[in-house]
Amino acid sequence: MSQTNQSKKLLTAKRAQQMSAALNHFYTNPVAKVSLELFLTIGLVLFLGMFAIRPTLLTMSDLLKEIESKKELQTALTKKVAALQTAQNEYASIEDRLPILNAAIPEQPDIIYTTKILEKIAADNSVIINNLSISKLPEKQDEAIPFSQKTKETLQISTNISGDYISIKNFAEALRSSRKSFVIESVTFSLQEDKGNKKLSANFTINTPYFGVKIPEDTTKRK
Repeated sequence: MSQTNQSKKLLTAKRAQQMSAALNHFYTNPVAKVSLELFLTIGLVLFLGMFAIRPTLLTMSDLLKEIESKKELQTALTKKVAALQTAQNEYASIEDRLPILNAAIPEQPDIIYTTKILEKIAADNSVIINNLSISKLPEKQDEAIPFSQKTKETLQISTNISGDYISIKNFAEALRSSRKSFVIESVTFSLQEDKGNKKLSANFTINTPYFGVKIPEDTTKRK
């Protein structure tokens, strides 16, 4: 029994020696050395790719996206600056004409000033204003309200004038050519007899625009 165990031990030792000799022979072979170095190199590359190169690539990708986004923003800003420059140039070209526009369509109805213009036009064309009325007095406009929130409103004036036909015609033409905007909605003529003399008169309905805030109608009054 002891001889059998001794034989097994000798056989195991012999096999271990053979395995050790085979490994020594393999690792002393150049092919094995290259294979080991290649394996280590690949492992190092994979390690660097996972822990060093990948974050760098992600950072570069984010930077490229940010650069592209800023390029688009810069393009949009350039277009806006060009549009503002164009608007500024347009404004500069008509700036000296703005007082004319304000005179034609003012920001306030200014009834007194409007009636004075009508009286002057009547006097210049030798016609007599018999009566003058305004259909609805506008609300006083708040000057603090920005112009962008205002809309074009209309002041309606009715007047009766008398004179010869040519004078009345000239009065109408003077209204149309006035710097302040007057729109003649209707004209009706009539002959009136005064102390045996026939006198021509005309009823004018005139609209004059201005910029104001439209006051909503009170619906409770209708009810």
